[in-house]
Amino acid sequence: MTAEGRQFAERMDSLFIEASAKTAVGVTEMFTQLVEKIMDTPELWGSSTGGQSTSGGNGGMPGGVQVVGLAVDDSPHKDGGCAC
Repeated sequence: MTAEGRQFAERMDSLFIEASAKTAVGVTEMFTQLVEKIMDTPELWGSSTGGQSTSGGNGGMPGGVQVVGLAVDDSPHKDGGCAC
């Protein structure tokens, strides 16, 4: 199965990484390779793909999480309650 998965990933121009969430084997390597792939693929960084930039002129970076278009009145915590 490993060889089949590796061949499929190569055909799809994707990463193939064996990792186990249970034993943590390969997890660090998986995240490292994923970040390296993202950094080596500028099209994934934001507006160059036609997506919405969330930097708002504040020096946002690839992978950063920012809330866009949330008005003060739209806050789920405006009454002090939990949004969950």
